[in-house]
Amino acid sequence: MRLLLTAVAALALAVGSAGAAIETGSITARLTLDGKALRPELALTSDARSLGLMNRRKAPADGMLFVFPGPTRGGFWMKDTLVPLTIVFFNADGERVRKLSMTPCRTDQCKIYDPGRTYRFALELRASDVRPAKRLGPLGELRRLVRQAR
Repeated sequence: MRLLLTAVAALALAVGSAGAAIETGSITARLTLDGKALRPELALTSDARSLGLMNRRKAPADGMLFVFPGPTRGGFWMKDTLVPLTIVFFNADGERVRKLSMTPCRTDQCKIYDPGRTYRFALELRASDVRPAKRLGPLGELRRLVRQAR
């Protein structure tokens, strides 16, 4: 009986940890940016997109990709984000629609970085990233990610 309880507790912990990993963006995808390999963390859920890269001392090397279940409009802010970032907005076909530089904000009055266009994906990269970020792909993988987004 004790072994069974230990197994159930371990399973519950593992399931809880898996859910936390998804929410914090630690899952990645094999994508390309301008034809070169890209492994960004993913923000597939509303909660993960809301948290983004807040409170991190360093952005991931290949950034974080925000995936929306449908075409979207509106901007991002840098509330409680500790490092400067570049954000690149892409349409459903992986074509760049806007690229903006964003600065950290630790107050409640933060600037909104709005592309002024409809987009499906937003890729946050380190501000020091020099890639042109004109095309995200491959298209089949982008479509698969959209089907997973919530």
